[in-house]
Amino acid sequence: QIIDDDDQKLKSLKEEMGKEVYQAVTTALTEMNEYNASGNYIVSELWNFKAGRKATLAEAIESVLRRWKALKRRR
Repeated sequence: QIIDDDDQKLKSLKEEMGKEVYQAVTTALTEMNEYNASGNYIVSELWNFKAGRKATLAEAIESVLRRWKALKRRR
């Protein structure tokens, strides 16, 4: 799915809400297509808020291990 700049809904969004909202929507549509080309539903991903980016695989594994150890201690 390619974003059509001549799309009426996107044009009216840009006119009514401004360029910032338009860019946020087009970025979201592009990311949805990138991560899930078969359908338009949300795919969760782990985020590194301190660095302001997606978490790396190593960071994701560290997060899972920390949570797993915390759950093990409770039992």
